[in-house]
Amino acid sequence: MSAITATVQTPYPGKGITITIFAVLLVAMACAIAVLLSVGDPVQLKVLIEDSGPVQLVGQTAIFIAFGLGCLFAMVDSERRVAYIQLSYLLMFYALREADYHYKVSEHAKATQFKRFFLHDQIPSATKLFLATIVILFLVVMYRYLKTQKPVFIAALRDRLPWALCAFAWAGVFFLSQAVDQIPLFHNVIGQVFEEIFESSAEVLALTAMILFRVQLRAPGTRTP
Repeated sequence: MSAITATVQTPYPGKGITITIFAVLLVAMACAIAVLLSVGDPVQLKVLIEDSGPVQLVGQTAIFIAFGLGCLFAMVDSERRVAYIQLSYLLMFYALREADYHYKVSEHAKATQFKRFFLHDQIPSATKLFLATIVILFLVVMYRYLKTQKPVFIAALRDRLPWALCAFAWAGVFFLSQAVDQIPLFHNVIGQVFEEIFESSAEVLALTAMILFRVQLRAPGTRTP
């Protein structure tokens, strides 16, 4: 997302609406966790939180919508086209990763985690090379995107712009989802519930941040470079 100049200090929408948005998302997370933990049948709970279940479907839908919006904004917003093209690629990778696309490129991939994918001796070298190319391009694009957008984000976070707060919340919730996934103490059904809720919530926050950024651009008195 391209820069809003340093002269723009007024958060838009206002503080009340921003707090309401965060409150709704937080309550939705808490309710979802409570409902899932109340399910007595482990088999039914597994169905709800697995790949084709409603929990992951919510998050995947949100991130695919965010990807679509990124592509749309790249076409209609000439001032931020490069930034939106970069962001769209990052969101595409994010969406494919959350949809476990790497499981679909080889019959053996389902038996391994993504981080061990390239060490699996049964996965063809051509398949590994294909995904390695995507990953390397992802890292290059992410570096270029963060290099240009980091000052924008820091300034927006300092000014408490809603989109920046939402993006910061995304980073925190995403980190929590990954932490739960890595800590052995949470390698059980309850831990999986928290992990999947955090992952889906992070994806919803990413979409919300994109929408709020466009809303900020419509703030009275906003000037763009």
